[in-house]
Amino acid sequence: MANLDEAPQSRGVVYDLGYRNYDGPRLGRRYAIRSLYVLSLRNTFGLGRGTLPKVLAFGLALVALLPAIFTVAFGAVAGEGFEFVEHHDYFELIQIVIVLFVAAMASDLVGNDRKNNTLPLYFSRPIERDDYLLAKIAALATALMSLTLLPQLLVFVGNWLGATDGTEWLGDNISDVWRIGASSTLASLQLAVIGLAIAMFTTRRAFALTSVLAALWFSVVFTGFLVTVLGPGWAAVAMLATPGYAMNAATYVIFDAVPARADRMGEMADQVAYADLPGWTWIAALVAQTAIALFFAIRRYRKVTL
Repeated sequence: MANLDEAPQSRGVVYDLGYRNYDGPRLGRRYAIRSLYVLSLRNTFGLGRGTLPKVLAFGLALVALLPAIFTVAFGAVAGEGFEFVEHHDYFELIQIVIVLFVAAMASDLVGNDRKNNTLPLYFSRPIERDDYLLAKIAALATALMSLTLLPQLLVFVGNWLGATDGTEWLGDNISDVWRIGASSTLASLQLAVIGLAIAMFTTRRAFALTSVLAALWFSVVFTGFLVTVLGPGWAAVAMLATPGYAMNAATYVIFDAVPARADRMGEMADQVAYADLPGWTWIAALVAQTAIALFFAIRRYRKVTL
């Protein structure tokens, strides 16, 4: 019998594969935030994903553009002075489209990361939890600009090009440019922050979608009912606390378009004027809603378990 002690012993072998420490440039936190922002913005429009997300995102954006396209097209035929929709009414006209966009995209932007457990991968890079959240908010707000800012700029440029005297028309209406920019930015930030703050509390897309819709759309319907049964004082409180009313009312104020009672058109404009509040309170309410939602969102992500 062979002596087991004489059996060949297995020995470890060290291979020099040429591994070296990384000595190239380290792009750091700012680059990581920018990369996350770009990735989130691409995901919002379904780029790099399947067909359905692309159709949903670009389809909603196209629907939001339709009133602007009709305004420019019919204005070219009817001549100067035709307005299918005015700037201060635009958000109210496409509000359900905006809310659907926010509800669908917010649930994807934060829900998928938690569902797929990719947060530890993000936070293994030089990126803080607050950075992650702010990058997501910036991406969704930028995407919302395609529904809030782009259509109104199209209407403005179309009316300018269709004017008999373009120089005179531009001089009379140039103030609308900052109003369009201010109202679109405030509305996009408000909706992005509130939508993400709600969606981050669940990984289930259906729950997130329903919750965002309830907060941004059904709350407007419910408040509209309350306004009809409550006195002006309580009605004003209800409207100030409702994101949809605050967004539209702040837009009326920015465009100086809260009309006299005899000239009001549209139920929401009628109810805003019915509240009889100083204009600045609506803008303050919109900013306050955005700040409160941001506070709870940041607090949530600072405590979330990876």
